[in-house]
Amino acid sequence: MLPVIPSYATNNAHMFYLVCNSLSQRTHLIQSLKDNNILAVFHYISLHTSPFYKEKHDGRILVEADRYTDCLVRLPLFYELDVESVIDAVV
Repeated sequence: MLPVIPSYATNNAHMFYLVCNSLSQRTHLIQSLKDNNILAVFHYISLHTSPFYKEKHDGRILVEADRYTDCLVRLPLFYELDVESVIDAVV
Protein backbone atom coordinates (compact mmCIF):
# COMPACT_ATOMS: atom_id res chain seq x y z
CA MET A 1 0.00 0.00 0.00
CA LEU A 2 1.28 3.46 -0.87
CA PRO A 3 0.87 6.62 1.22
CA VAL A 4 -2.40 8.49 0.73
CA ILE A 5 -2.59 12.25 1.03
CA PRO A 6 -6.10 13.45 1.95
CA SER A 7 -7.57 16.32 -0.06
CA TYR A 8 -7.30 18.66 2.95
CA ALA A 9 -3.56 18.02 3.45
CA THR A 10 -0.23 18.35 1.66
CA ASN A 11 2.77 16.03 1.40
CA ASN A 12 5.01 16.19 4.46
CA ALA A 13 8.04 15.84 2.13
CA HIS A 14 10.17 14.08 4.74
CA MET A 15 9.18 10.43 4.46
CA PHE A 16 8.03 7.86 1.94
CA TYR A 17 6.75 4.55 3.19
CA LEU A 18 5.15 1.32 2.06
CA VAL A 19 2.84 -0.91 4.05
CA CYS A 20 3.64 -4.57 3.55
CA ASN A 21 1.13 -7.38 3.95
CA SER A 22 2.96 -9.03 6.85
CA LEU A 23 5.98 -8.85 9.11
CA SER A 24 7.70 -11.56 7.07
CA GLN A 25 7.11 -9.64 3.83
CA ARG A 26 8.54 -6.48 5.41
CA THR A 27 11.56 -8.38 6.71
CA HIS A 28 12.17 -9.88 3.27
CA LEU A 29 11.82 -6.47 1.57
CA ILE A 30 14.25 -4.77 3.95
CA GLN A 31 16.80 -7.55 3.45
CA SER A 32 16.36 -7.53 -0.32
CA LEU A 33 16.89 -3.77 -0.42
CA LYS A 34 19.94 -4.10 1.85
CA ASP A 35 21.36 -6.69 -0.57
CA ASN A 36 21.09 -3.93 -3.20
CA ASN A 37 22.83 -1.35 -0.97
CA ILE A 38 19.57 0.44 -0.18
CA LEU A 39 18.90 1.16 3.47
CA ALA A 40 15.22 0.87 4.34
CA VAL A 41 14.09 0.76 7.95
CA PHE A 42 11.04 0.35 10.09
CA HIS A 43 10.65 2.94 12.77
CA TYR A 44 7.00 2.92 13.71
CA ILE A 45 6.04 1.49 17.06
CA SER A 46 2.46 1.84 18.17
CA LEU A 47 2.11 4.21 21.10
CA HIS A 48 0.35 1.70 23.34
CA THR A 49 3.37 -0.64 23.16
CA SER A 50 6.05 2.02 23.56
CA PRO A 51 8.07 2.14 26.77
CA PHE A 52 6.74 5.67 27.37
CA TYR A 53 3.05 4.80 27.21
CA LYS A 54 2.84 1.05 27.91
CA GLU A 55 2.02 1.52 31.61
CA LYS A 56 -0.72 4.05 30.76
CA HIS A 57 -2.49 1.88 28.16
CA ASP A 58 -5.86 0.48 29.22
CA GLY A 59 -5.16 -2.94 27.69
CA ARG A 60 -7.38 -2.70 24.60
CA ILE A 61 -6.18 -4.65 21.59
CA LEU A 62 -5.43 -2.16 18.83
CA VAL A 63 -5.20 -4.35 15.75
CA GLU A 64 -4.55 -1.62 13.18
CA ALA A 65 -1.86 0.07 15.28
CA ASP A 66 -0.12 -3.27 15.75
CA ARG A 67 -0.41 -4.04 12.04
CA TYR A 68 1.47 -0.84 11.17
CA THR A 69 4.12 -1.70 13.77
CA ASP A 70 4.72 -4.96 11.89
CA CYS A 71 4.17 -3.87 8.30
CA LEU A 72 5.35 -0.28 7.74
CA VAL A 73 8.72 0.20 6.04
CA ARG A 74 10.31 3.58 5.43
CA LEU A 75 12.18 3.95 2.17
CA PRO A 76 15.22 6.22 1.89
CA LEU A 77 14.58 9.80 0.88
CA PHE A 78 17.36 12.31 0.30
CA TYR A 79 18.45 14.85 -2.28
CA GLU A 80 20.88 12.72 -4.30
CA LEU A 81 18.81 9.53 -4.15
CA ASP A 82 18.67 7.45 -7.33
CA VAL A 83 14.91 6.91 -7.15
CA GLU A 84 14.85 4.57 -10.13
CA SER A 85 17.23 2.13 -8.39
CA VAL A 86 15.00 2.07 -5.31
CA ILE A 87 11.89 1.50 -7.42
CA ASP A 88 13.60 -1.29 -9.35
CA ALA A 89 14.75 -2.98 -6.14
CA VAL A 90 11.28 -2.79 -4.59
CA VAL A 91 9.57 -4.12 -7.70
